[in-house]
Amino acid sequence: MKVYFIRHGESVDDIEDCYGGIADFPLTDAGREKTRGVAQFLRSAGLQLIFTSPLARARETADIIVKELGRDLPVREIDSLQERNAFGILSGVNKELAAQIFKRILSGLNETPGSPSETLLGAEDFNEFIVRVQKAFNEVLEFAAAHGLKQVAVVTHGQFTQTLFERVLKIKDGVDLNLSAVNVIEYQPAVITLVQMAEPDRGA
Repeated sequence: MKVYFIRHGESVDDIEDCYGGIADFPLTDAGREKTRGVAQFLRSAGLQLIFTSPLARARETADIIVKELGRDLPVREIDSLQERNAFGILSGVNKELAAQIFKRILSGLNETPGSPSETLLGAEDFNEFIVRVQKAFNEVLEFAAAHGLKQVAVVTHGQFTQTLFERVLKIKDGVDLNLSAVNVIEYQPAVITLVQMAEPDRGA
């Protein structure tokens, strides 16, 4: 089975310098345009289904890919594919504003907000997040196997992708974590290989 892991395109929180995480921002126009480039890159992949996080920036990425490919490609939302709630009460807040209104909380941190070792008020514990990532990956594999699928895509998020590859799949080299990145693995039980591929067109 070949699995294409796609990070969503640029979203509004990226350009408004907000803490993202669980906050539900849509794509920007630039994010939509780059996603169209990703779709062209995937045109020859023979995808049979797209799994996606339910957050707006991921779901919109999946929908654009389906539209650009121009065929009736099913999309299946999986709640556990969503990004880590890394920022808790800071989610969705502009970083400059957060520095003013949450000064007391931020001054007590040893690392930057959202780091694995920093669990902010209302945030998701990182070890629990790792378990959720593993669960999501298993759900993708089990559904694909049960339906005889050989080529699937998964639209998700940056910290999810990093945690999946580093902590679950134990692959630390060669993984692209940029917006609109596509990382591809060949999966067989007990054998997972990162496939090195040309980067998708990320034109303006």
